[in-house]
Formats: sequence, C-alpha cells, structure tokens
Amino acid sequence: MATTCRISPIRALAAPRAHRALVVMALLWLAMVVSALCRPLLPIGETRYVSVAWEMWAGHHFWVPVMNGAPYADKPPLLFWLIHAGWAVFGVNAWWPRLISPLASLLALVQLYRIARGLGYAPAQARWAPLVLLTLLLWQLYSGALMFDVLLSACLLGAIAPLVSGAFDARRALACGLWLGAALLAKGPVALVTFLPILATSPCWRAEPLSGAQWRRVLGALGLGSALLLGWALTAAWAGGGEFARMLLWGQTVDRLHDSMAHARPWWWYLPWLVVLLFPWSLWPSAWPGLPRRRHQRLAWFWTLPALAVFSLISGKQVHYLMPVLPGVALLVMDRLTRPSCSGSASMKPASLKPVALALAGLGVAVSGALVFGVGAVDTTLISPFGAVLLIGLGALLWYQPARNTLATARTLAVACTASVVIVVQVMLFPLWQRESVIGPAELIGSLQREGVPVAYVGGNYQATFQFAGRLRTPLAPVSDSRALCRFRTAHPEGWAVGRTRTLTPWLEGHALRRTFLYRSGTLVVLPIGTDVRPNASESCP
Repeated sequence: MATTCRISPIRALAAPRAHRALVVMALLWLAMVVSALCRPLLPIGETRYVSVAWEMWAGHHFWVPVMNGAPYADKPPLLFWLIHAGWAVFGVNAWWPRLISPLASLLALVQLYRIARGLGYAPAQARWAPLVLLTLLLWQLYSGALMFDVLLSACLLGAIAPLVSGAFDARRALACGLWLGAALLAKGPVALVTFLPILATSPCWRAEPLSGAQWRRVLGALGLGSALLLGWALTAAWAGGGEFARMLLWGQTVDRLHDSMAHARPWWWYLPWLVVLLFPWSLWPSAWPGLPRRRHQRLAWFWTLPALAVFSLISGKQVHYLMPVLPGVALLVMDRLTRPSCSGSASMKPASLKPVALALAGLGVAVSGALVFGVGAVDTTLISPFGAVLLIGLGALLWYQPARNTLATARTLAVACTASVVIVVQVMLFPLWQRESVIGPAELIGSLQREGVPVAYVGGNYQATFQFAGRLRTPLAPVSDSRALCRFRTAHPEGWAVGRTRTLTPWLEGHALRRTFLYRSGTLVVLPIGTDVRPNASESCP
C-alpha cells in the first residue's frame, strides 16, 4: 500500500534558516530607504503631490486639497495628511515625504506576514511572503516613490488581515472598517476592486465560514469604511465649491471613465507587463505557483485573478494600478517555495538562475549599446555607463552561482534583484536625476516672489512643479503662448517668466540676467520680460 508523505513544515524549515530571511529582508528594506532618500522628488507626479501638501499646509487648508491655489479633486487626502503629520513633528522638510512610501511598505510587509500566519503557515514559512513582496520589481520601484499605491496596498492588507481566520468579532470588525476607510481615503473607491472579491469568496478559503452574525459585522465594517470616505468627500465638496464638488463626486468616476475610454488600452495590455513587473520570480521556475490543493492556498488566487480581470476590463490602465494585487502574488510564490515534499521540502534542487542572470546582463548590454550607437538620443548626460557595467557584472556573478537548496537560492535571488534595482536607480540613472531636480529653478522663483516680483510660467499648466521646492506662496501665472506673455508683461512690467527654451526662444537674445537649468530632456530658462526687453521681430509685442 502506498504511503502518504507528510513532512512537518517546521522540521523542513530550520529556525536559523528562517531567521536569515528576516535579516535579509531588513537589509533590503534599508537599501530601499536609502535609495528613496538619495534621489530628488521627480516631476510631474511626486513634485505635484508634495506641492499639494505644501499649499494645504501654507494656506491652512486641512480638509480640501489645493493645487495652484484651486481645489484639487484628483486624489483623496490621506497622503497629504500623513505629510502634514510629519511636518508637524519635524518641521517642513523634503525627507519626510520621501519616507512615507517606504514606511507604508514596511507596514504592508508586517500585515502580509500576519495574513500568512492566519492562513496556517508556520512562522518560518510566513516570513517568506513579505520577503517575496519586497523583492518584486514593481513593489521595489514604487516603495521609494511619493505616490498613493503602496499606501493603498498597506491599508488594504490591514483591512484583509482581520478576515483571514478566527471569529470576526466586534474588535476585528472595527479594525477592518478603519483600515478600509484608510484605503478609501488613500486612493478612493478603487480599493474595493481588490477588497470585494476577497470578501465575497471568503467561504471558499476561510477554515471556518463566517456566520450570519459575523456577516452582519462585515457589512458594518463596509459601512464604517464607506462612511469615512463619504464624511470627508461630502464635507470637502461643500467647502470646495460647486466645480470642485462636481469633479470630486462625479468627474472622478463617470467623466474619467468616459475619457479613459477615448484613450483605451486593450484588455490584454497588462499581460505582457507581468513578466517584467513580477521580476525576478517570473523568470525562476522554482517560484512558479501550482494549482491550489488546500483551502488556505485559495486566498492568493482569489486575491490576484479577479482584481487582474477587473483592471484589465477597465479601459484606463497604468502598471501601478496592479500594486494591490502584488501581496497575493507574494503569497503564491511563498507557498510554492516553502511547500513540503517527500524529497525534503525546501531543500530540493532549485531551477537555474540563468534566465534572471541573462535578463540583468542583457539590460546592461542594451544600455551600453544605446550609449555607443544611440546617435545622441542616449548619452552620458542621461545614463552612466558605469551602472551598465555593474549590471553586466552582477548578471555574470549570478550566472555562476552554484545550485543549492531552494530557499538559499531564493535568498540569493532576492539580494541580486535588490542590488540590480539599486544599481539602476542610484548608479545608472544618476545623471538623469540631476536633470529631474527642480530645486535650482524653484529656489530662484521663490526668491523672486519674496521680493514681490510676479512670475509667469510659459507653456500652460505646470502641475505645481515648483511650489514645494521653492516654498512658493503664490501660484505662477499660467501663460499659454507669446501673445499671452505680452499681455502679462503689459500688466506686470517688472515680471519674470519661466519656461522651456523652445517656448521662450523669441525672448532669449541679449538677456544678461537670464538663468538656465538642465531640466528633463531639455533646458529650463528663467528671465525678466519687462517693457525694456523686446522679443525678436518674429514674435513682437504690440
């Protein structure tokens, strides 16, 4: 008679080896924090969000987000409130906003570990879920960015954790509702795209299905979370005025859906990206999940597939929309890496790391080729060749790594992936970050405003790019073209203008006071445009 192989997960994963994952995870998280602090806030997204927080802070607009002096309806206020909380403690600074996403990432790692333990995984197994999440390429990149998606994911994990196991009592219902409300205040109703499928399928993956009384508490938690969002939204809509109310309560749903359909991406757009976004685990067969054979393995599938399907059906698509799906992917990979087997569980011989090594070295070779043969499109003012060489070396080092057991190889893979991200972000792209910084022009604009000089931005909506870096108290006057700039000059003879060189070309000749700054793919210029300054004949003012 055939015997059934049963190996204790605790015996299969020795405690000292399990704690290595914790040490590795701490070091990788610290590397991510240092990486986030060592680059500037990037336009247009990061500079816009910190500038919204600054305008709220400077104008004492706690309840209604403000950009360029007008109510800003695109995002809920949780991120801005967290920036204010740090400024209230440490004073206004640039480093605290950069730390919010890394700290939210750390919170998400802790919550994911709690979820894995609630599903019944041993501590030595459960530690691998946050380690896998931390090393997913998409998670690493956005955990150092001042954006909403990692914060949203951390709050969603807090709402999901009380649902995983045990009786859903009043205390857990309160925690679930508060975390759900935080998720809704982080990025709006999109939080429900991930949360509702997990909740609806709970009878399929919970060890003890929720009773009738517990389902009533679930509804109460949903009501609490929704009330937190509506309480802010309705009050802000009343305080922000009619146009802001329309954009907040209607424009961010119906209008945005209509506009995204006009620029729709196909339903399959996310699929080719998955290999890149789930790197390095997507290229290592030992991490590829199998079908769920037990109840506790089903949650990860219900976490990932329904949300991916919904995001694919929505016409507007961005890669970071998938961020709340990544913890489910981490559970799938963790289950595969630590699944016991008759051959010795995680000590079985792993698949080769050569596909991952080839991808890293291939990226370095591609960048080197672009620097040599790019004919000026890519040069050393944008990319460091030293970073490309390091990436090739890292790929070669990984190629010759000896085959060990699965978990030891997985740790090697995690470290190599994090090292590759640090090389790309901090070494290869270092020259680019110097062009992305807005500190130089923003400080000049700020000094002009403090002297009472009006400043216009030529080129339309500048998304509050300079507001925080220059600590501006007044929005720049938006000017769309040279004719409008002439009108601004007539109204403000002492005024200055800021814009790309291509938009200010007629005004550049003979300006001894003009200042130029490398900015993104071109040059930014700040110059006076008083009545004693004449544009050239092709663009004369009346």
